[in-house]
Amino acid sequence: MVEAGITACIVTNFDPHHSEYSGVHWLAREYFSGFTGSAGDLLVLADGGGLWTDGRYSIQAAEQLRGTDIAVFMTRVEGLPSLADHLASVLGAGDTVAVAGHTVNVAMYQALEAASAQAGFAVRTDLDLPDQVWADRPPRADAKALDYPLEFAGASTADKLGDLRSDLAAARRDAIVISALPDVCWLLNVRGGDVPFCPLLEGFLYVDRARAVFCVDLQKIDGALRARLEGEGVALAGYDEISALVSDATGALSLCPQSTSAALYRSVPQGVDVTLAPPPTEVRKACKNPVELAAFREALRHDGVAMVRFARWLEAQVPTGTVTERSAEAHLRALRATQPHFLEESFHTIAAYGAHGALMHYAATAETDVTVGTDTLFLVDSGGQYLGGTTDITRTFAFGELSELERLDYTRVLQAVIRLTQTRFRKGARGCNLDIMARGVLWQHGIDYECGTGHGVGQCLVVHEGPQNFSQRLVDAPLVPGMSITNEPGIYREGRHGVRIENIMAVVEAEETEFGVFYGFETLTLAPIQTAPLVVSALSDDELSWLNGYHVRVYESLASLLDGEEQRWLQRACAQLQRSA
Repeated sequence: MVEAGITACIVTNFDPHHSEYSGVHWLAREYFSGFTGSAGDLLVLADGGGLWTDGRYSIQAAEQLRGTDIAVFMTRVEGLPSLADHLASVLGAGDTVAVAGHTVNVAMYQALEAASAQAGFAVRTDLDLPDQVWADRPPRADAKALDYPLEFAGASTADKLGDLRSDLAAARRDAIVISALPDVCWLLNVRGGDVPFCPLLEGFLYVDRARAVFCVDLQKIDGALRARLEGEGVALAGYDEISALVSDATGALSLCPQSTSAALYRSVPQGVDVTLAPPPTEVRKACKNPVELAAFREALRHDGVAMVRFARWLEAQVPTGTVTERSAEAHLRALRATQPHFLEESFHTIAAYGAHGALMHYAATAETDVTVGTDTLFLVDSGGQYLGGTTDITRTFAFGELSELERLDYTRVLQAVIRLTQTRFRKGARGCNLDIMARGVLWQHGIDYECGTGHGVGQCLVVHEGPQNFSQRLVDAPLVPGMSITNEPGIYREGRHGVRIENIMAVVEAEETEFGVFYGFETLTLAPIQTAPLVVSALSDDELSWLNGYHVRVYESLASLLDGEEQRWLQRACAQLQRSA
């Protein structure tokens, strides 16, 4: 920084597609700061710096950065400055901020430009200072691409390109660059191995009215896949050739401000009419077709088998004192690996005992690993990538006596899950309209959680899919039939325990009345919810009926995939809950 005349340097974990999870080659922020959360940007100054992350990682960031000179700032919190706002307050004329242009998106770049205009400092995107001093940087992934079978995709690439071109014509756009890896892979019916926990392939897709060009490391594409893509109207080019395609663009071009890098955005020539908007593929991808939904249901059925075997194993082994957070995590992964069409985990499993459960995105390490005991709660949030779908499930377990507070927290979280599950809503409602259905159950007791209530889930893509979600933050995306979305309220008491129960749901049509079209939810996740920790007297008749009905469905859906002993265990786990006399 001194040699280059740089006052401040921004370091991110982002690849050139602004993916939530990036390959290890791109994890510069993690390398330089030591903070391992999936969200966060590092600011390096001569006399210290700061890390901007969201509420999911507030406790984790404070712990991992303790003893450093890196201050922790929360994003999207009213009254707290964003990274760009902070720069505007501490820098001025004569100062220069450096950030590698391929590691920040257009939205971040525009925020920096606005702060620069306000405070007078300069912004350089042509320097990758972290790369200059990261001597042992891991190489980029080189796994071969996978031709995603039509039996799971349900629609051909040619048909999807036809839909995309119709969308472009309706928006009066001549061309589009799709940078988001899930959208590229979904549209082309390909998968890859470039991103941990996500079967994604790094590449860009340029589409205009006459051609579609897939810019990718050509060594990853075998002859059969090349032939299939070219037969469906897709030409192949080298990964870096996307810059030339954008530089030669004319007319009206569409780019996504969230997934397009500043470097690519700056290569757009003068005179091109640029629209910054999410690609049409985002919503089309989120609304699963009937073939995709059928495959998704089957993937969740097999994932449920793994969860049944895991819960049965925990019940037997935890009292012996031989289970740790990390051994539980490893055993669950091994159980999933025996299921049909399993590829990998969909994220790093959160196996969190006691106080660790209050860390929303805790990941056990050799230093933090503890034995799972019988005196408090054990939260396990995990998922798998299957050819048929991506799974994400949380169950909180107890293996002994709990405190009254722990039992009440567990009960209230389940009540919040049920309330949102049973919600019907009018066509056009957004996730922010419905977040209160779960969160409000906890608000009645003066409880809240620093995250959303649910997120979209991909089809053998990413575990966090947009645009659909449940949160207090406005996301202007109506919930539409075919969308898959999690339902995961929680209670996190720092230093004590955490409770979360999570199911994946699908948006479905409910009914049409004189007042309009109404939608509802179908629960796709199939795994028992432990009933021993519940305060049964606190459940309403309706809530008790829902839980019993859910467990009937779980047993009927999974029993045929289990052996006799497993069936008997599941029958006990799904036993109808009765009020005591």
